Amino acid sequence: MASSEEDKDKLIASLKAEAESLKKSVSILQGALIRSQDLSTTYYASKHSQLTKHDIHDIPEYGMPARYVKEVIEQIHLCDFRPRLNTSSYVNVVSEPEERQVAILGAEVNLADASVYPASVKLHDHVVDLLAKLWNAPEPPIKGGHYCGAGTVGSTEACLLAGLALKFRWRKWYAEFYGLEEDQVSGIKPNIVISTAYQAAWEKFFRYFDVTPILVHPNLLQDKMAVDAKKLVSHCNEKTIAVVAILGNHYNGVYDPVWDIDAEVQKLNEANGWQVGIHVDGASGGFIAPFQTPSPPPFDFRLPNVMSISSSGHKFGESICGTGWVVFRERKNLAEHIAVSVTYLGGQCDSITLNFSRPASGPYVQYYKLLRLGRNGYSSKVSNQMSNAAYIRNFLRELKHPSGKPRFQILDGGDDACLPVVAARLNPDIELTYDDIDLQHALSATHWYVSGYNLGFESFEHGGKMESLFSDVDAHASMFRVVCKSNLTRSLAEDLTEKFVEVLSALDSLKDGYKSLHSLSQAVQDEAAAAASAGRMSISEASSAALAAGKWLGKAREDIKARAEEKARPRPTRRLSVSHAVC
Repeated sequence: MASSEEDKDKLIASLKAEAESLKKSVSILQGALIRSQDLSTTYYASKHSQLTKHDIHDIPEYGMPARYVKEVIEQIHLCDFRPRLNTSSYVNVVSEPEERQVAILGAEVNLADASVYPASVKLHDHVVDLLAKLWNAPEPPIKGGHYCGAGTVGSTEACLLAGLALKFRWRKWYAEFYGLEEDQVSGIKPNIVISTAYQAAWEKFFRYFDVTPILVHPNLLQDKMAVDAKKLVSHCNEKTIAVVAILGNHYNGVYDPVWDIDAEVQKLNEANGWQVGIHVDGASGGFIAPFQTPSPPPFDFRLPNVMSISSSGHKFGESICGTGWVVFRERKNLAEHIAVSVTYLGGQCDSITLNFSRPASGPYVQYYKLLRLGRNGYSSKVSNQMSNAAYIRNFLRELKHPSGKPRFQILDGGDDACLPVVAARLNPDIELTYDDIDLQHALSATHWYVSGYNLGFESFEHGGKMESLFSDVDAHASMFRVVCKSNLTRSLAEDLTEKFVEVLSALDSLKDGYKSLHSLSQAVQDEAAAAASAGRMSISEASSAALAAGKWLGKAREDIKARAEEKARPRPTRRLSVSHAVC
């Protein structure tokens, strides 16, 4: 009896195994059939063309042909904004075929494994050397040795690395200065002094690495956002790891006066026996300032208190890959604090990046660009960018409102010693029914993206409370910027200025102003939400009403575009004369 039961169990188990085997075979045949059908037709005649992102809610059972997958991703990319007409971003969007090939070559190389890719690691180190020389770093202590720095995934990582090195440098000094043990210092929270015009990378540093920010508000109208050196350094104390000098803030492109900050830091350190250093955040300016004519005052390692410099290769360094760079004045008492020695990959190498594994695409492409352009090429490119910025700036400066007043107030650093950025705001002396952010939305109907923004920020010091960025302007004030990247040619700059005139004329002609479109649309959406909350309307009905309001707002924007195009035919003589004068 027992044997009979065992045989029965074995038979059932065998049948189950056979059934599973058949299921796998059927699944394989189904996959082969699907692949065969895919290969026999085009993507648009296949079932895959009917899929939406909502259908792909899990990893599919069967894969698609490579060309189909490429088409799916290309269609997603097609819905992005036109990157060449985006004047808000600092990120480079143009490349050469050879550059893209180099990027693909680097994508297959993991720089973490120096024993397998020693030549690629040497290339990375060579790029660091080239940039260190560009920024006038002191010669390495060993003749023929490498300078100290690293390629990163972006300038955010570069800032974090510099901040960490400075923090550990401060800890060592603080322990010696006050005669403390290392564990006693680790419980003391240091600070860093920086302008409120900092980039988001620094808020990550404050939060992630437990450093208190001391924020200094520059003024907008007089100093154009450049922080006052005396005011900045006056906030330092014995717990300050460094002051940050921003070489081209992202709001209007103005450089903090690194040269003046260095002089103030020198006096501070000599008076108190401290060792406060300077980090130069050259996310944008690191690849602009060295190539400008006339040259700005010294901003780099020529200044004795500059300990580190960071920059973005994918901005004005012209790389198409997300790339950052950090260069230290020296390894001793700086980079040595964040270096990690790795031996388990068949050799020994130091890593001073936050992420261990990373592709070589960034260093490869940066090396390509440095060799491709050379100093002369970068200088010519920067000259073109500054010239196009001056063209747009002068055009906006000359534009007049029907009242006879200037339409704009220029808020950038002008033609020299700043980034190629045009920053302005609608003249606050004119009572307009639209603001700079409305202007952004109206311009987007012409395919141009010009970023408008309010001049407030969520203060890290005060629990995220909204505060003004600047000492002389309210947080609710607004402005806009036009970043003149290398792809913004003179012909495109001319088209943008024409679109400014067309859109402004259309906005002026709206009886209740552009804000009325927002307020009416928002009122409909708010009323629908309130009705749903009170039970007078279902959630789906409220959503439909809100969607209809949004569509109505979109239709209104299209009307603005049409009205602008109508006013542009024929072109007003006055506008052409202004354009000619600027040329």
